[in-house]
Amino acid sequence: MVSLMPLYAELPLQASNLASPAYWGMAHSGTALNTVRNAYWLNPALGSYDHPYVINLNEAFLPGKGISFTELSGHYILGKSMLQGGINYENYGSFDARDDEGIIRGTFTAAQYQCFAGYAQRITERFSAGIHLVLFGNRIDVSRENMLFIRYGFSYTFGKRDNMLAFSATTDGKSQRWRAAFSHELEYMPLRLNIDFRWYGDDYYPGIFLNETEYRFDFGAAARYFADKLALGAYIRVSEDLNLMAGFDLARLNMRTNAFGLDTMLSGLALGARYRFRQLEFNLAMYHYANFTTMSALGISYIGK
Repeated sequence: MVSLMPLYAELPLQASNLASPAYWGMAHSGTALNTVRNAYWLNPALGSYDHPYVINLNEAFLPGKGISFTELSGHYILGKSMLQGGINYENYGSFDARDDEGIIRGTFTAAQYQCFAGYAQRITERFSAGIHLVLFGNRIDVSRENMLFIRYGFSYTFGKRDNMLAFSATTDGKSQRWRAAFSHELEYMPLRLNIDFRWYGDDYYPGIFLNETEYRFDFGAAARYFADKLALGAYIRVSEDLNLMAGFDLARLNMRTNAFGLDTMLSGLALGARYRFRQLEFNLAMYHYANFTTMSALGISYIGK
């Protein structure tokens, strides 16, 4: 008999891996960046109110690994309200199916998905809120497992440079994972910097910041713990139609300190670009995994008028 384990045992980390090029091009940051067409995947409060509707089709993949993510999403504007919806499908390829004695008896496929329906409201010119009802599931051979959870978020814009503070969270009523973020546009450069702090809580335990031998507070351990939760991103306006993206996920620092070589030194770095041609917007991004491969993402958006 083949024994199969689910892809998740609790509330999924980051509510799955997304196909969005902006998500990969800014190294998993962007919770406080509403210039991205499908930013509501990270924060339901975000989204552009400049156009009546937008439809996004994105694909991310690991070359040669048989792993790919596909997204179809969109939103529609009704005054100061925004209706949102989408599906993100993750294909993890084929695996050997073994019996209890370890003998290969065939192969099986594994995938997981999430689809959501959401609503966002621009409550004031500076404050917005949004909420999603998400159906999340996995498919492993003939095994099926589904769950429902809520994703919600808030954003507040302030200052001459439209700084933004944002918060989003995912909960199933038993546990919660959240992200807090800040973005700031530089005064003398066409560059918006953003920083995300991600809290999952599954790696915290009492005494985690104490020195194991002297049993006192270890500042270095605390700094490494919180740095691991940070993702940094940059959104650069080259021209009216062209934008560049870059980022670094500090969660990859652990790998960089445990291995040597240029490949591992580049771990967690990301690059991307967005180009608009009339009502079409094209996106491209790459995110490097050390000793693994580079996640590549492509996307196209249709912008209504």
